[in-house]
Amino acid sequence: MKIIAYLKTGCPWCEGLKEFFEKNNIEYIEKNVTENTEYMDEMIELSGQTKAPTVVIDGVVHADVGADEVKEILEK
Repeated sequence: MKIIAYLKTGCPWCEGLKEFFEKNNIEYIEKNVTENTEYMDEMIELSGQTKAPTVVIDGVVHADVGADEVKEILEK
């Protein structure tokens, strides 16, 4: 499973998602859209919006999701 998480600095939902991944030993690639404008452009192109966190799980884009939603997606 490949997970890419587009996150913003200072975003409480992004921090919660990172904690969820780390607590559950889930490997993911973090792309901080606040620190890297190329990542922001990539996220907008994929999701059509600027809200984070946006998570791509095995190529499927889940825009503006939190830890609870990602947990449900992974449990399916």
